[in-house]
Amino acid sequence: MRVLLISHTCQSRVEGQPKAFEIGRIGSVDLCVLVPDRWKHYGDWREADVPENPPFKFELSPVWWPWTGPGQFYLHWYPGLAKLIKDWRPDIIDLWEEPWGLVSAQACQLRNKHLPTCKILSETEQNIDKTLPPPFESIRSFTLRNTDFAIGRSTEAVDVLRNKGYRGPAEVVPNAVDNVLFRPMDREQCRRELGLNHFTVGYVGRLVEEKGLADMVDALESLDDQVELLFVGSGPMEQALEARAAEIGRSDSVRIMQSRPLEALPSIMNAIDVLALPSRTTPSWKEQYGRVIIEAHACGTPVIGSNSGAIPDVVGDGGLVVPERDPAALAVAINALRQDPARRQAMGCAGKARVEAECTWTRVAERMAAIYESMMSSGRGQ
Repeated sequence: MRVLLISHTCQSRVEGQPKAFEIGRIGSVDLCVLVPDRWKHYGDWREADVPENPPFKFELSPVWWPWTGPGQFYLHWYPGLAKLIKDWRPDIIDLWEEPWGLVSAQACQLRNKHLPTCKILSETEQNIDKTLPPPFESIRSFTLRNTDFAIGRSTEAVDVLRNKGYRGPAEVVPNAVDNVLFRPMDREQCRRELGLNHFTVGYVGRLVEEKGLADMVDALESLDDQVELLFVGSGPMEQALEARAAEIGRSDSVRIMQSRPLEALPSIMNAIDVLALPSRTTPSWKEQYGRVIIEAHACGTPVIGSNSGAIPDVVGDGGLVVPERDPAALAVAINALRQDPARRQAMGCAGKARVEAECTWTRVAERMAAIYESMMSSGRGQ
């Protein structure tokens, strides 16, 4: 079966292409991946990474409106998509784009016009049931009316689809991690390389308010000076975190490292004792998955997460869940794991086992191929 995967995420060699590589290696799938030639990623323009010897057709295409003011990247579309659909003639178009993105509606409209037997798969991470501003709510409605199968990154994301009127088949398919890169390493060596001497709670990602990083610093007021925080990333909260640490007299317990490439993160995940992700839900955002959780789990590192969005499901038996915006509860959880090395090890093992069972790129590709097969054996429409 021929599958056209439309995905700006597959522009990146480390973010999206591992999924394409694993799907492309499945013998029943003849895969073509369409990516934009330019993209704005967290404020910076970047060009696509061209994969080496991919087991799929890699279509690098000009894109219109890759970044359009308040619409950001949700108004991008491909002027050459009609020709690609007519020439490639896919059996399935997999939209690894949000259903309210203009490119999703474009693909549905072109499918209807040029290849009506082709089926549409729509993937989403949106886990907040909210009404989008024009024209995005109308675009989402059109896409979902034309979708033959839907994938949510969490159960909440599928619930949002249902609340927006989608009645077709749907499944939850998680994010994935490269478990060859992220793996258990010599923890003591990793700690020495980073100069860690105390019990270390780590965070990896953007330094932004909604990640609950202030709660991590505030938790230090209930913890002794044998507990340190390590923040790895960059963002607007850097100075605020340092100022708050100084205010409570714990500057020596807070260390901030600038963002590191993906290849450098496994040693950090192995060096820390616990990863924390105390995200805070806002009216417009809540944690959609938390890929950093499965990166830690793949290294055998336990996680403490808040109850924001999908975090509890992703943490599972691999850590502890605390209420949002509750530094005292976070401190209690940190102390509980600090004082019980056997429990930390058991949680790390549980997280690693779950990653291997469900969250490697190979496992996700197998799930996707099975979904493609089910779509091929069913009729069109919801």
